[in-house]
Amino acid sequence: MRRAVIATGFLLACTAIRAGAQGTADPDKVVVGSGIQVKGWQGRTDDSRQKISDVKFVQMGTGYHLTGGPHAVLWSTEALASGDYTVSARITKTPRSTSSHEESYGVFIGGFDMNGPRQNYLYCVVFGTGNVMVRHRDGGETHTLLGKTANAAISKAGERPATDEVALWVQSGRVGCSVNGTEVFSAAKADMIGTGKLVSTDGVYGIRASHNLDLHIEGPVRK
Repeated sequence: MRRAVIATGFLLACTAIRAGAQGTADPDKVVVGSGIQVKGWQGRTDDSRQKISDVKFVQMGTGYHLTGGPHAVLWSTEALASGDYTVSARITKTPRSTSSHEESYGVFIGGFDMNGPRQNYLYCVVFGTGNVMVRHRDGGETHTLLGKTANAAISKAGERPATDEVALWVQSGRVGCSVNGTEVFSAAKADMIGTGKLVSTDGVYGIRASHNLDLHIEGPVRK
């Protein structure tokens, strides 16, 4: 595993932003047949004024297919991880994605109060443009740990789909993200937990997707 970026302090590495401040130039598309249609799965949108039922999430083959719709996170009620672990998903952005902006998708871990006002989780996302980003969500705010960064290991979409394996991991006292086997971010676990940070690295894990995307997803799986 090649190491690309190391973050040594959560507070030094992050910038707080108000979540839900989505632009208006690229409105959410209406998706025919929308709704979470996989038993045991649920989700929430970034903006409480939007509806998770406007995201289409269905079983497809050995994986799932997501068509949005608003920015959202989705998870299975059985998706819990604790201790040392890796959560990964192989995600393909298809040319049917309709957003006119650079939109992201990936995985999250450490989910706490996912249906409540104190939602808290860490997520790592790619964009289908060769860029990657790591953020922490805390209630109505997000904290950027790794700003949008180009990495040669990450796929770029065009007329053909872009497929990436995105993984978040907790190992030997560190928390990190790897894409296609290349480490793109890591930080000391102790620096990631506390007030204004993660409640714990133990918790819910799942999928995060920005709006107007068309994604095929294999996973997430925990190891």
